[in-house]
Amino acid sequence: MRVGVAGCLGYTGFELVKLLDRHPNITLEVLTARIPDAVKKDPRFSLLLRERNDAKISTLEDADFSACELVFFATPHGVCMEYAKKLFNEGIKVIDLSADFRLRDPKIFEKWYGMKHLAPDLLDEAVYGLPELNRANLVGANLVAMPGCYPTSVILGVLPLMEEKCLIKTLLADCKSGVSGAGRSANSSTIYGEVAENFKAYAIHGHRHLPEIKQEVAHVVNKSKEQSNSDKIDIQFTPHLLPMFRGLYSSIYIELIEVIEQNELTELYKARYADEPFVRILPKGVLPETRFVRESNEIHLYVNKFEGSSYLNILVAEDNLIKGAAGQAIQAMNLVFGFAETTGLK
Repeated sequence: MRVGVAGCLGYTGFELVKLLDRHPNITLEVLTARIPDAVKKDPRFSLLLRERNDAKISTLEDADFSACELVFFATPHGVCMEYAKKLFNEGIKVIDLSADFRLRDPKIFEKWYGMKHLAPDLLDEAVYGLPELNRANLVGANLVAMPGCYPTSVILGVLPLMEEKCLIKTLLADCKSGVSGAGRSANSSTIYGEVAENFKAYAIHGHRHLPEIKQEVAHVVNKSKEQSNSDKIDIQFTPHLLPMFRGLYSSIYIELIEVIEQNELTELYKARYADEPFVRILPKGVLPETRFVRESNEIHLYVNKFEGSSYLNILVAEDNLIKGAAGQAIQAMNLVFGFAETTGLK
């Protein structure tokens, strides 16, 4: 299958190209960058392009995707929605790693991203690309909106507590990410001298991933068999910047609406994720660490009930560039086209 990647020079775009390059069912047909010559000169691409020199490299404006069956957009917010409708009408599937189609309400998108939505008529076509949540809907989908890295960790962290009956009263997400989550563009707050030997919170008055988390939590709860708490969950989210390049760690604090013992919680999580190839529930005493999910599409979870309390702590580790972005996009692609879900990701 022939595939295009728009925005191949960014951190996520490069991870995507690496994964696609070793995928047995994929041919890289088109790569785009703002400065095409920069791709050829970039040392990260030297080996890939030497072995796979048939890929056409151009700007996005000049790209010819007509031979592609799928185009990934690893571009800044606002880019994919400019091109999605044309590709959609030509029968070319789109997987967008930006936020352009994550939020179902264009007014909420415009509020949080500060730009007008150019393709609101496609929002109903977009499938939220979290495989563990939307596997059935991803099969054959024409437009996939990939989740953000933080929402991936939070939603998977709490999903078993919401599906059958919502057990959550309060959700406090204390999340930390490596600097690659901010993208490759130069930024004074993410350069080495500002990040090294430092740790800080940011966006404390509201992060763009908060409405995404709230949207998907509400969607799951509203589908649950018993909607005892669907409109009363208090959700708070604070992101932090880690002094490292890649990796994401979430400490999620949950106030329960009813008493559940530790063994019940453990069994609930094991049962929900028993057949998920990339979700691992860690055994008692083995806590998630970012180094063990580095360059992996796995997400590691640990559930801990505070003794004598209605609170529990869910610890989540993922690679923000893989399960939080490029790897999950490949996982979604495999489902869209009927490949084995783990193809190219083991």
